[in-house]
Amino acid sequence: NVSIAGVTTFTGYIEASSDVYISDKIIHAGDANTQIRFPAADTISMETSGSERLRVDSNGRILQGSSTGRNTALMAAQATYQLEGVGSNASNFSIFCNSNGTAAGGIEFGKTRGTSTGGTTVVASGDDLGHISFEGSDGSAQRVAARINVQVDGTPGSSDMPGRIRFLTTPDGSASEVERMRIDSAGRVSIGDNNAQTVYPFYVAKDLD
Repeated sequence: NVSIAGVTTFTGYIEASSDVYISDKIIHAGDANTQIRFPAADTISMETSGSERLRVDSNGRILQGSSTGRNTALMAAQATYQLEGVGSNASNFSIFCNSNGTAAGGIEFGKTRGTSTGGTTVVASGDDLGHISFEGSDGSAQRVAARINVQVDGTPGSSDMPGRIRFLTTPDGSASEVERMRIDSAGRVSIGDNNAQTVYPFYVAKDLD
């Protein structure tokens, strides 16, 4: 029950056997524009050079480059991880792999039918396994212009996971994407129609002129 007003200097470290209560921020000594802050309830942020760089908000979303989350067009909801910047340099995400071999960096999309983290419940034919969405603003909201989507293409089994890749684009005058090309689990390619013919390895559904 000690109350101290003003600045107190300790020559050693401070050890607390329980909690430490801070009203707003932790400031780096000699570098006052580098801080860890608690700007709102259930929110933590980090600043360098006097600007916020990273925030974890009350919904557990990680926001980099912005303190306000943005809705995505495809899910009509805010993504858990968001990177936003002004200019291409501030809006890029890169992965580098340095190894003396054939290995490379990658991005993995995965799905189970489990209902908790760490689930392994088998997926079903037609389930979405992941997608890459390309979106643009129409002046009021984000809209999907094109999408690459991967689905389960058959019944999975032990060491058996059939898949198909779908390529979709949005027509002019529309806000809904349409499937344009598909590569199924047998390696057949369909353009303009998702019903590839069994007898042809490459099937064109209509005139491409």
